[in-house]
Amino acid sequence: MTVKLLLLDHENRVLLIRAADPRTGRQWWYPVGGGVEPGESLQQAAQREAYEEAGLAQLPMGTLVWTRDHTYRYDGRTVDVHEDWLHHTVQHFDPAPANLSDYETKSVLGFRWWDAEQLSQTNDTVFPPGLGDLLSALLRDGPPPVPVDITEPARS
Repeated sequence: MTVKLLLLDHENRVLLIRAADPRTGRQWWYPVGGGVEPGESLQQAAQREAYEEAGLAQLPMGTLVWTRDHTYRYDGRTVDVHEDWLHHTVQHFDPAPANLSDYETKSVLGFRWWDAEQLSQTNDTVFPPGLGDLLSALLRDGPPPVPVDITEPARS
């Protein structure tokens, strides 16, 4: 299981990481987050990941808004994950990773704060697909009473 963080600043911009697959060179944007370690709660994993990947030492409590099951290829491997997405409102900050894993060190290229419109209009690859529209709906409607499953339909 993994936790994904929608780190939104007070201008409703979300922090995304730019990365490249070390084997293929393919690049994409994705949110801060990673695996939940044994014995960790989602909030504890979110706090750890926010610090390790972005250098954010103080993370306010998050709200579970989405879930997603996803299969992807990275560095020649196929990875199946279940993601729980937490929304956090944070002060704007300049990301500075504090403790990247070996594979993150090889793949992370940088960071950017995006607003929903920019995400909807970009030609860059962004995960999850449709993040701009998902973020717009979250900002418009507020957190859902139960997490929304944003798993993409299987391609045939």
